[in-house]
Amino acid sequence: MKYFVSHIKYYVLLVLLFTATANSSVRVLSQLNQFDKAPEFVLPKLASPLESIDLQKLARPVILIFGEAYNQQTLESLVKLKEIFDTIGLTESDLSIFLIISHTPDKQQMAQLHAKENINEEILLDKNLNAFGDYGVIVLPSTIVIDKQGMVDLAVSGFPLSYADMVEDAILLATERITRQQFESSRSAQQQNSTEQESVMRAHRLASLARQLARRNYTKLALKRYRQAIELDKTYDEAKIGVARCLIKLNFLPDAIEELQKILQNNDKDVEANLVMAQIEIIQGGDGIAQGKLKLQQILSVNPDNPEANYLMGTACEAQSQKDDALNYYKKAARLLLETGP
Repeated sequence: MKYFVSHIKYYVLLVLLFTATANSSVRVLSQLNQFDKAPEFVLPKLASPLESIDLQKLARPVILIFGEAYNQQTLESLVKLKEIFDTIGLTESDLSIFLIISHTPDKQQMAQLHAKENINEEILLDKNLNAFGDYGVIVLPSTIVIDKQGMVDLAVSGFPLSYADMVEDAILLATERITRQQFESSRSAQQQNSTEQESVMRAHRLASLARQLARRNYTKLALKRYRQAIELDKTYDEAKIGVARCLIKLNFLPDAIEELQKILQNNDKDVEANLVMAQIEIIQGGDGIAQGKLKLQQILSVNPDNPEANYLMGTACEAQSQKDDALNYYKKAARLLLETGP
């Protein structure tokens, strides 16, 4: 009877997988909600069948990918996860990654799973589809991000266009790099079909998240979020300046200059754009230092208590070996920051 039931379950799930894959509107797992307690399981490793993984005992962030070696989108999700890890700057030591399959792959399929462009995952075998059933998997692949408390931060079926953004945010949440409020704000900010006013509001939420990411040196992610904000609001100069600042950190100075010139063409008095342009000129050195100092002097003539302008004047003076002037500007910048906050 047990043999009969397990096979009935298998064929039912196959039908569900076929029909759900054919229906591109299916986007959530059938039995799993965000912030639910993740169902527990114990599954053997494909490479070492006598060893098993007990989800309950891991006590660390986990990514589960329910898929099959023969499924092209499963392979695409592994490639995308590798890209996400590289973007965030994570390693496999930051969280565990498990690919859960029900069919043992052949040699060719194993080679595809372990291709160098794929994430380095541990493969678990669920022959009886017990974990597939407990997680309500009806589309391949299905990706679940679980935090170290065992709570589901993301459950997404298939491989939608927004897959990378959704998984990135969930990983940042699961690894405590952003708060739940920031996560929910980012998710709502990326929803489609909005009015112009709603788009502007979402752009501001994305830019806010980008600033937090930039402060924590997740520069590539911050750059991506700033650009998403600009897609929602083409006139959002603050986000464009954020893009320029990220590009400077990534040492793409010509691209940063191009972004700033777009702003300065419309308003050559924009203080922040001139500050960032002065920063670039000082970095470039040579005659650029004098040009940068000139911009900074103009800003300080209007607002002598601008902390960033004072700091950049310090760097310019230091580059010109004017050590006493540099020290005075640095001291003033530090005092202003202590008084006003960053």
